[in-house]
Amino acid sequence: MIAHETILVNGILSRDKKAFSVLFETYHAPLFRFAESYVCCPGLAEDIVQEVFIKLWENTDIRISGSLRSYLFLMVRNRCVDYLRSIKLEDKKKQQLMDAQIISDSVDLELDKGVSQRIKQAIQELPDQCRKVYELSVYSGLKHVEIAEELEISVNTVKAQVFRAKNKLRETLSNIKELLLLFSGVFTVKRAR
Repeated sequence: MIAHETILVNGILSRDKKAFSVLFETYHAPLFRFAESYVCCPGLAEDIVQEVFIKLWENTDIRISGSLRSYLFLMVRNRCVDYLRSIKLEDKKKQQLMDAQIISDSVDLELDKGVSQRIKQAIQELPDQCRKVYELSVYSGLKHVEIAEELEISVNTVKAQVFRAKNKLRETLSNIKELLLLFSGVFTVKRAR
């Protein structure tokens, strides 16, 4: 550990406000940028960095064997990963909802024509095999085994193509405001008659 880092760590362990202030001023901005690159949200990145500094202040048992800088970045990274893991299940459910409701023949969403057209266009822009597999999965509701038999490809290929299609569609359609509203559950659904 570098000498000035050792002084900072000792100051933090002894609850020296001046040492903590120097630590905050030195590392806040780079930690914030680092957190923001993970979570893509300035407010959330700020919260994560603040939590890390609070944890440092409250925890008098910290054991830093290497670089203080590395330790801080590792704390921020771990907190970001914890946050992303916590929302992963929610995002998976939202993606399944989008798949089921946007493309399903049995549900008619009230989206403006421009949004509907962009969704259809995004599906059409998928590579041929990827699009065929995705349409059979979503439009026809076929299971992976059934799609594999129909297209004479392996089940693993079907899984990979569905995964790629979903990721590509999520990426392509991520900026559509109406889909964000749909994801948050604020949407109108009419059942087909």
